[in-house]
Amino acid sequence: MKRTHIVNLITALILSLVLMFSAVSTVCFASENTVTITFNATVPYGIPQGTNVSIGSNLNSWNPKNNKWYATKIDETHFSISVSLDSKYIGQKIEYKWTLQYPESAGNGWEHCENSSIAGSLGNREHIVKEGRNVINDTVSFPYKPMSTLTSGKLETIKLKMPQFSDGRERTIRVWLPDEYEPKNSEKKYSVLYMHDGQNLFDAATSFIGEWEVDESLTKLMSNGYEPTIVVGIDNGETERFNELSPSWELSTAGEKHIFAPAGEKYADFIVNTVKPYIDEHYNTKPQREYTGIGGSSMGGVMSFYMAMEYADVFDYGIIFSPAMHVYSDDVLNKFLDNYDFTAMKNLPKLYLFAGVKTGNSEPGTPYDEACITKYVEIIKNNLTSREYPAEIIGTRTDENGDHGEYTWSKAFPIALQWLSDVREIPGDINGNGILEITDATAIQKHISEIDLISAGKQKLADFNGDSYIDISDATAIQKTIAGLNSL
Repeated sequence: MKRTHIVNLITALILSLVLMFSAVSTVCFASENTVTITFNATVPYGIPQGTNVSIGSNLNSWNPKNNKWYATKIDETHFSISVSLDSKYIGQKIEYKWTLQYPESAGNGWEHCENSSIAGSLGNREHIVKEGRNVINDTVSFPYKPMSTLTSGKLETIKLKMPQFSDGRERTIRVWLPDEYEPKNSEKKYSVLYMHDGQNLFDAATSFIGEWEVDESLTKLMSNGYEPTIVVGIDNGETERFNELSPSWELSTAGEKHIFAPAGEKYADFIVNTVKPYIDEHYNTKPQREYTGIGGSSMGGVMSFYMAMEYADVFDYGIIFSPAMHVYSDDVLNKFLDNYDFTAMKNLPKLYLFAGVKTGNSEPGTPYDEACITKYVEIIKNNLTSREYPAEIIGTRTDENGDHGEYTWSKAFPIALQWLSDVREIPGDINGNGILEITDATAIQKHISEIDLISAGKQKLADFNGDSYIDISDATAIQKTIAGLNSL
């Protein structure tokens, strides 16, 4: 017994020394301009042979499949990884999650993400970077199966080949069907919204950074009379994401660091001429233009804008969130729009442009820096209207608290859908910017005694209750409605 006890003590001492060395070894050789972070993970059970423990973080563009972020195995239940960072990160918050990378996995790397044994889905881990050595010790639990956060409707997954590309690539397509959808009821047809980055739309189990909560938002909206809609999510191409979501436009310095072989035209053709025909053939859809939309965020916002313009005869509306136009040269927008004569086009899509304001945890100046994107909401609108694109079919909004991420977009999504579904006349929208906000209620309160100051076109909207009178109850009703919208 004594010998066993001594062996256990020696083993524990060796393990402590190994972890300590992993924490300090990088520091010994780090320059004064760097800091080191050592991530140590303790798991409750042995990891299958050939499987890697890795980290996905805002430090590696949330790519846990990057083998530079694979942890070193210390023993069956302990793993460690050390990274050096520029000293500019001192005082900043980093976010990360642990994942398992199975050798046979062909997904985006987030299929086996850590979770809480008590609550299931676990939020991002956070750490404020300090000077010198940073050592983080985590106890990590991995699920054997991803834990779905889909709360309503049915999600079907298919794979389609991409004949537009010569390398044989294919793509996962996620089709969300409302609860009421019955495949055999071909008389009941549905509108369709096509969206980019399908992994991030419906289910946190397949997302690398959170989800849009599309299923939750649409189910609530449809219960209040919104057009029953199928949503088709096209998974991104992971390492090809930037290339596929970028038209062949001249790049800025920021863009050259991420986009090497733009293939947006081929990707757009894939959606229009491969995905859409398949969906219309295999599901009960309304294939006509007036029932079809396109949407996305970041580079997906850029691609949605491009497709709404280039395929105006296919898409009735475009949801353009946080369009990362700063990855292109300053004159790209003008050159692109000069290709169109909007006065001669029969079909002009309704557009909803949205962006946050905060850089958040993104690295300044990168495609993920929302502070660089905010201005493009008005820049795109002004460039369109200067070419006689009707201002009344362009909705714009910015969120002072929003950054470049799924949480911000999930809150903006239902607001965009409501504006797009009734673009010309939203009751209570006195300011005419496509959303209800406190300033609309204030405008009614201000002008109750001098209602002639509200233009004739707005008087009907100001009567929010529909009782033919404009009074304080209309302002109160708007305030209550805003509270309801914020709960979506």
